[in-house]
Amino acid sequence: MIFPLLSGLMSWRKAPITWTIVLLNLLVFVYTSVVGVESQSGLDEAMKKSFFVSTQGRIYAQYIAHQGKTAYPEFLMELGRQVEAGKPDRAEVLGQLAFRDLNFLNAAEQLEYSGDQVALRLWRKQIAAVRDLQNEHPSFTFGLNGEDLSIAKWVTYIFVHSGGVHFLGNMLFLIIFGGALEVQIGGLGLLVVFVLSGVFAAGSFALMTGMTSSPLVGASGSISGIMALYAIMNWSRPARYFYWLFLPARGFMGFVYLPTWLALVMWAINDFAGYFGTLNELGGVAHTAHLGGEFAGLLVGFLLYGMRMIWPVKREEGSLDNAPMGVLFPFLPPVPKANPAKAA
Repeated sequence: MIFPLLSGLMSWRKAPITWTIVLLNLLVFVYTSVVGVESQSGLDEAMKKSFFVSTQGRIYAQYIAHQGKTAYPEFLMELGRQVEAGKPDRAEVLGQLAFRDLNFLNAAEQLEYSGDQVALRLWRKQIAAVRDLQNEHPSFTFGLNGEDLSIAKWVTYIFVHSGGVHFLGNMLFLIIFGGALEVQIGGLGLLVVFVLSGVFAAGSFALMTGMTSSPLVGASGSISGIMALYAIMNWSRPARYFYWLFLPARGFMGFVYLPTWLALVMWAINDFAGYFGTLNELGGVAHTAHLGGEFAGLLVGFLLYGMRMIWPVKREEGSLDNAPMGVLFPFLPPVPKANPAKAA
């Protein structure tokens, strides 16, 4: 395992906008956790009802068979055929996957089902209750999904997280990369890149994965953009990494200085592997959103590099930390020159 540390955790004085974004995410996380307790509990309870989920799987199997291969991938069609062949475990799996299909959920009241009509009526009643709970849930209220693509949600989704681990992981990387980048491009620059990368991330997710009834939430796309821009601006500059070879022994863990670009390469490889190795219908980590954020960071980095070539800005010689808040220039500051050693 290798983990980028860069300059470590920046103080509020050095990175006030980074910490302000973290604080805003924390406030939203606390709010959504408190407000969403009842609706989340109701949704969890519904997902545990085997009869409800299995019935949904059987109804969904007939639905996708009627829609045909042009509408659904082969693995879903095969699951549907197995459900129709009477495999109950496959019915539950398919029933869980059906929650992501917006067209199916919207057609619940009009669907025809050749099986148990009492089960169909019970399912319709339960799915209506689930939809009501979703409408009350903060992740659906502020997250971006196929039912509501309003402009505001392209920003609000960034500040909503699905759980404590999701929140803490994102904030750790935001503090490390956001603080280091804010020192170089200023607070306003960081804020613009953060929001812009989030919008690009949502657009990439919509184009490459497709919006479903499940909401897109989290700041990882925005943080991917910040990381990519920092890597471009400090491409070959040494950065500090922590490594651990999974043995608690001397020589198997410690710190090492490697080129900054390594962080971007590791991040991008993981996202491409996740994208090509995971079926979109199964949900999980939104790797395509990460890729969209990284693209935004790279785009801004190349744009700033080009502007630096035609619009050079003077800096205090040897200083990397003199960019005031709100200043987008200068870019790509030079590496300080080492003072020659004095003769004894």
